[in-house]
Amino acid sequence: MELVWLLDFVTLAECSVFSRAAEIRNVTQPAFTRRIKKLEYAVGTVLFDRSVHPVTLTPAGEKFLPVAQSLIFEWETARAELAGAGEARAGIRIACLQSLSVAYVPVFLRNLYDHGARPRFRVFADNFAGCVDAVTSGSADVLICYSHDTISTGSFLPGKTVCPLDRDRLIPVSKAMAGQALHGLDGGNIPFLSPGPGSFLGRLTRTILARNGDALSLDTVYEDSIGAALKTAVIEGLGIAWLPEKLVAAELASGALADLSRDMPQMAEPIGITAYRNAHATSPQVERFWSRLVSRNAG
Repeated sequence: MELVWLLDFVTLAECSVFSRAAEIRNVTQPAFTRRIKKLEYAVGTVLFDRSVHPVTLTPAGEKFLPVAQSLIFEWETARAELAGAGEARAGIRIACLQSLSVAYVPVFLRNLYDHGARPRFRVFADNFAGCVDAVTSGSADVLICYSHDTISTGSFLPGKTVCPLDRDRLIPVSKAMAGQALHGLDGGNIPFLSPGPGSFLGRLTRTILARNGDALSLDTVYEDSIGAALKTAVIEGLGIAWLPEKLVAAELASGALADLSRDMPQMAEPIGITAYRNAHATSPQVERFWSRLVSRNAG
């Protein structure tokens, strides 16, 4: 049995809709359904009545719910205590998206501690699902990720606190040669480098494309869920991709890449960079770090 299965079970028990629970847990609905089935196989009985909509707990599911909640609580409590015991060694544990670990977090932390000694930082760079697991399992104290009004990001964290950090834009970019974009947004069969449907960048890119679908003719030729990897593919001239402006700022400044939204601003979308603190992360070091974040944001 895995902890994520228990978290899935409690989430579905609370919202009663597979698609909504999968969105909260930031997995595809088929993957979420498979995990619920694996949990039912592990406990040896059906936990949800799927003959009705929304689904309801079976009698066995009702009995298992407080057990699952207790197991999650005990695990999180133990992790918090162990994290506190190793606080001096571990420092501030930050889970962040790989794109942010490249383009934002190091500079942000340097500026956050522009005077005086900095604490020790341990950064876990992963895709969004991996960051979620790191925070919910207690392996990380703080999550730093992109945010947008249309996409749930921090809703998976019970008792979370939120601190907006910065703003960015998701923009379409292409390799540039002699000051000209190698690929444009007009014409047919535009080679498109997709960030993958389950990632934050993928979901927001789909929103932009849905809003402008009639104006584009894209041909998906490449897919990678890591923004920094997509940037490399764009630099190699494989096609266009929607990427955070901060991630490609140096290449835009040098002329290696072209911002295609300059002539078509409707193809860009503002995004936020937000920090979420796990409610169980209460060590003195984390308290001081979070207070500094909030003070900086207030200023």
